[in-house]
Amino acid sequence: MCPWAHWAGHAPEALARESSALVRAGAKVSLCTFTDVPDQKPAGCVPHWKVVSGWRGSPLGFLSRALHSTPLGRGLAWFFEQFATLSLAVRLRNTMGYDVAYVRDGDPFVFIPFLLGLFFKQQNWAISLLGVGPVRSHGSIFYKFVNSRIWRPIYRWGASGNRFVFLCENEQVRDFFEKEFLDGMLRGTVRLLPGGVLKAEHHIPRREARRHLGLPQDGAVLLHFGALHQGKDIETVLEALKGVSGALLVCAGRAALSVDLAHVVKREGLESRVIIKDSYIPEAEKPFYFASADAIVLSYKRDFMQTASMLLESARFGLPAIASDVGELGELVKRYQSGLAFIAEDVESLQGALARFLGSTRDEREDMARNCERLCSDFSLDTWADQCLSILAELCEPHE
Repeated sequence: MCPWAHWAGHAPEALARESSALVRAGAKVSLCTFTDVPDQKPAGCVPHWKVVSGWRGSPLGFLSRALHSTPLGRGLAWFFEQFATLSLAVRLRNTMGYDVAYVRDGDPFVFIPFLLGLFFKQQNWAISLLGVGPVRSHGSIFYKFVNSRIWRPIYRWGASGNRFVFLCENEQVRDFFEKEFLDGMLRGTVRLLPGGVLKAEHHIPRREARRHLGLPQDGAVLLHFGALHQGKDIETVLEALKGVSGALLVCAGRAALSVDLAHVVKREGLESRVIIKDSYIPEAEKPFYFASADAIVLSYKRDFMQTASMLLESARFGLPAIASDVGELGELVKRYQSGLAFIAEDVESLQGALARFLGSTRDEREDMARNCERLCSDFSLDTWADQCLSILAELCEPHE
């Protein structure tokens, strides 16, 4: 299940790839979403169930769109969409004999499966923790409310008669949910499952990619890709860019509603050095953006704990990363030497990393690209699927 696959930042292409990988690993898989998934069609072997078949003519679709029109309503809409999608999935599981209800991108509303657990027993829940909830200082009021300690009785009663496992990509996130989230309510149920990625089938020549996107053929191009969320730090990137000459920054992906990126760029006097593509980038267009760039900039706030999906996504295309040294993100960049790391939220540190990269030789950049390939090999999507099924099989084992 991926209740928010239709919204920017929730990687619909990863949803399709993961579903297909689980099928290749031997699982029977059905996909359940709130509505249509943009730009993606599940593999023919994966049935797709939806709460709403389309926005038009659907009362539930109209309600969701109406709620999304205001900041307060947006939190209610996300809650409603996940509740409706998970409710449909439980009914399908009970009627079609599936073993596990697997929620992709389950955070921040960890609360909902436990709420459903009050009414549906003998359920096996697997919930991935891929959202931005662990960014402690940036959690929304709505997020804090639905995961407040006042709901601890519901967590306990919902867990009774059901089985839960929570999947996360690195130890920092695991420790947060095991030790800090609701004072350790999930202790003993959080498992590590590193992300997986498929290597790109072919690489587009840089000149062709830049011509396709209307970018200049000469000069360095830096890429900032993906939806802007609360854990990202675009302000440091823009501030650092002012101190580095000879580089063009392309910001591609839907900006958060709370961020007026064009206004920030104008305020910093960078209109001639920043190109903004404030829209969803279709999967067919994505290779052109990665092929056109010399490096991707992955700038996150200090308390960001997730493993940035863009690190693996850029590695698919052999694109070096200039990344914040936070959590596993910085560790992976340094371990695989697939780019350069800088101190998070530190303009001077990022300027130094940019200067070092722009001053690097062709051989050094080719080494980084080869190291990206090694990173992809170690984080294979098929390995992810095998490890995922192993955890789910353990979840389904009979009680002793």
